[in-house]
Order: sequence, then C-alpha cells, then structure tokens
Amino acid sequence: MNLEKKALSSYLQRKKLLDKGTTITVRTIGDGMKNLVYLVSFSGQRLIVKQAVSRVQIKERWWVDRKRIFAEKNCIEILEQILPPDVIPDTILEDRTDFILVTTAPPENGVLWEDELARGRIDLQIAVQCGELLATVHNETWDNRDLKSMFKDTKPFEQLRIDPYYQRLVQSFPDLKKVINTQSRHLLRDGHTLVLGDMRPRNVWISGGQLYLVDFATAHYGSPSFDLAFYATDMCVKAMNNSTQKAAYLEAINVFWNSYFRIAEYETVEETTRRAVCDLGCLLLAATDGRQPVEFLDPHVAELSRRIAQSLLFTELARIEEITEFINRTLIDG
Repeated sequence: MNLEKKALSSYLQRKKLLDKGTTITVRTIGDGMKNLVYLVSFSGQRLIVKQAVSRVQIKERWWVDRKRIFAEKNCIEILEQILPPDVIPDTILEDRTDFILVTTAPPENGVLWEDELARGRIDLQIAVQCGELLATVHNETWDNRDLKSMFKDTKPFEQLRIDPYYQRLVQSFPDLKKVINTQSRHLLRDGHTLVLGDMRPRNVWISGGQLYLVDFATAHYGSPSFDLAFYATDMCVKAMNNSTQKAAYLEAINVFWNSYFRIAEYETVEETTRRAVCDLGCLLLAATDGRQPVEFLDPHVAELSRRIAQSLLFTELARIEEITEFINRTLIDG
C-alpha cells in the first residue's frame, strides 16, 4: 500500500508511535517522485515518515527497487558510529512490509542548504564541512569486508544513478561509449568504501552553522569518486543557471574538493581525483541528456554544458581550481 497523508495517524497508532486521540500536523516534503515523505509533528515530537515507491513519477516508465529504503536504514546505523552526534537522523521504525522508514526530523530551527542557496546565501564554510564529513565517511569505511557484504546489493544505485545517467548517455553519444562504460563499470566493480550516493545541497540541513545530512537511499559500497562528482555536478548546474553568482558556486566546488582531500587518507587518493573528474564529465553530460535532464534557463548555456562535460571526460587537468577555471572560461567565452 502507498501511505497517504490522511492515513498517517492510524498508521503511527498501529505502530505504537502515536497515542490514540493525539492530534498531528503533517507536511509533505519533497516532490514525491521517488519517495513519499512526510514531516509529522505532535506533542513536541517531530518525525519523518518515508516510504519508497516502486515507480519514479515521470511520464517514462522507470521502475526502482523499493528495498532501497533498507539500505538507507543500514547507512544511518553505520554513520552513527563514525560521525559526530546530531549530524544524521535516528531510526525510529523500519517497516519491511510496506517499505517505510521512520526517523527523527531535522532540527526545528534548521534550514535546507538548497533554500539558502536559492536566496543567494552561499556559505563556503558549509561546503568545507561537507567535504570533511564525506572524507571521514570514506576513510572510516575503507576496505571493510563486513560493510561490503552489508551493501552488496547495488541494484538501487544502478536503477537511480547508473542507468539514467551513464547508460542513457551511451545511447545518445555512441562515440563516448568506451569511456562512459569504463567509468560505470568502475563504479560498480571497484567497491572500496561506503558511498552516500546523494551528497548535494537538497539533502543538507543547517542549524547553528552545523550540518545535518539526510537521504541515503542510494548508499552502497563503491567508489568514492561518485560522491565527489555528484556534489560538484549539482554546484556546476547552479553556477550555469545563475550567472551573477557563478563564481561563488564554483568556489563552493573548490573548497569542498580541497577540504575533502586534506583529510582523505585511503590508498587510492590520487586515482580518486582522476576518476572524480571523469565522473563529473559523465554526470554533467547527464544533466542535459540523461533520463531526467535539468532545466537550463538558457539553451545556449545548456549547449556549453555539453561541451564542457565532454571535455572533462578526456581532460588532463588535475587540480580542481584548473577544472572550475576551465568551466568558468568556457561559459564566459561561449
């Protein structure tokens, strides 16, 4: 069953999380495309109720494994062991019949980083913290046999990241097939660390200058390069859609990247840098030509994004400042 808003009270009562007769307030969170997510408030408590759906809500048929919600729960439990307190939710309930996860909610005084960026407030210190937390996760879970077994199911990552981004590009750009397939095979086969799979501002809350991370449904044991590139792609698109703050968004990539590599201490740091740049090329190309393309405000900028992305697949540039300067110059020169 799909958990509708009007059924939340009775559901929480059945699960012994709500006393009968207690009044609740409910707010729908997100766009409902891949999950049904509700913020439920009652008696001084605030819970997130999240149910994985089996079909992404777009015109094209796009089926996804609902068991991804269980990987999210596992990821939260691992992160609780390695990250500072109050950085991630606490798990309250796992419903393996209806694919529902109930957790504590973000801080009541928290703001979503995505919303702050939309208001023009680009706090680079938040980007620094994101890089540091991500490096901590990758360091602490590196080459852990037990974790590799726990997250051996990569189907949700394939359905939500590899197929719609990498494999869709192969259809549109057959001349890039070799480099894209090489990169996607690496992401699936060379598992060395816990990958969050969705590190971007829409999943980062801020409270009192501190971070609170959410949404780990595509967590898996894989290559650290994906997390770096996924964040960088999101910021690149924001830079391209906001010319007045383009420099600030690109700098948010630089400080995130550099804060990450200042702390990263696993064996293949140099290789991760190179692969992350290639992943950035793939993901940026998917922003225009993937299964769920981004809406660019200017068609010319979208074409420049394609050109930049394809260049990054073969670039010899290594330093992130060189990469972002290349992006900036291409956008300026047209």
